[in-house]
Amino acid sequence: MADHIKQLPVGVTKGAIRDNLEVACFAVLLIIFFKTFVGQQFTIPSASMRNTMMIGDHLLANKFIFATPQWDWEAKLFPMRKVDRGDIIVFRYPMDRNMDYVKRCVALPGDKLEVRRKHLYVNDKLVTGEFEYHILNPEDGPVKGPWPEGANMGIVDPEPALGIWPFLDPEIAHADMQGREQTSGFKDNLGPITVPQGCIFGMGDNRDNSADSRYWGFIPIEQLRGRPFIVWWSYREGGNDDTGAKVPNGPGDVLMNFVDGARHFFTWTRWERTGTIPR
Repeated sequence: MADHIKQLPVGVTKGAIRDNLEVACFAVLLIIFFKTFVGQQFTIPSASMRNTMMIGDHLLANKFIFATPQWDWEAKLFPMRKVDRGDIIVFRYPMDRNMDYVKRCVALPGDKLEVRRKHLYVNDKLVTGEFEYHILNPEDGPVKGPWPEGANMGIVDPEPALGIWPFLDPEIAHADMQGREQTSGFKDNLGPITVPQGCIFGMGDNRDNSADSRYWGFIPIEQLRGRPFIVWWSYREGGNDDTGAKVPNGPGDVLMNFVDGARHFFTWTRWERTGTIPR
């Protein structure tokens, strides 16, 4: 009977340990490839994009969409394009390149931009829509637009411009010389300015509660990381919409976030937002 037993080729019976190691290595390589070239997970920690994106939204960002293809096969394999006005963007924070920020691109290189009494004008045209939120009464939270000229945008005494916006200096506007962050003075009134080549202007949709290009200058296009394409999970930090997300600073914080999420998964998850596409 033994003569009729089919013998397996040499090397097939490698053992459970080797099999598992090969699977684990392949999974690690696949994850590294995905995070490097395809997509990456980000979490919204603040209210600067509320209500387009909420604190605790977990995003997957398309990392290759704004990349510049080096070979023809890249453009065929990965659909790439240039950033456009209105795109939600993930980018390296100019004041700290180790941090990632999420804002909306409102102006491109060469565009003329101006903010007058909270109204945004690009190339002398008013830019507004349902994506633009303003706070009329703090207890009511952000209110969505559009905000036509003459609309009540909660202005009592608009902040006066404090001299010349510092980032007009070409040397300061350079990718590695963004200058100092402004605490106030240009939130409600700015410009007119012209966006330099190689840069874009980003603003948060929650215009009254967003530290963006009005405060720290232009965003170098080379610092773009991608575009969010899905909210794969939305979680109410602290059980409400106003508690800032915890940014892990080590393995202990990651573990605590995991435990917290597991405890309140069913009650604090925003089921209506999970699986939505941010626009």
